[in-house]
Amino acid sequence: MLEVDGSIKEGGGQILRVATSLSCIFQKPIQITKIRAGRSKPGLRPQHLTGLELVANLCHGQLQNAHIGSTDVNFTPGHLKQGTFVADTGTAGSVCLLIQVALPCLLFADGPCKLLLKGGTNAEFAPPIDYFDMVQIITIFTAGWVAA
Repeated sequence: MLEVDGSIKEGGGQILRVATSLSCIFQKPIQITKIRAGRSKPGLRPQHLTGLELVANLCHGQLQNAHIGSTDVNFTPGHLKQGTFVADTGTAGSVCLLIQVALPCLLFADGPCKLLLKGGTNAEFAPPIDYFDMVQIITIFTAGWVAA
């Protein structure tokens, strides 16, 4: 199992999202420690937990110790699958951050996937939905992937 220190650099949620996506894609289990240690409220917030659960659902993965406030999480990925996946932060947590964690995984799924995401579209400390619409989606199309 690879261990990822969640406190490096700015100590926010980005290392959590990137590490989880790569774990899923390469099917390598990870343990993420010191999650969001650089924040005033360390540990998982609702949008981070929702992102982890979304990736676990995308690949039949297993999460351990994943709950609000947790600073250490284990993730064991399974095989990526096609289908429709729903994620709801239950707050105004950013759907763009859910896209950030899920999209790299979806590019390696074994068939078409659809995301139904509920949450905020212009949250603090997150890219706005306009950035996704005007920049990320164009990059995806340019690379030859289909997204709508």
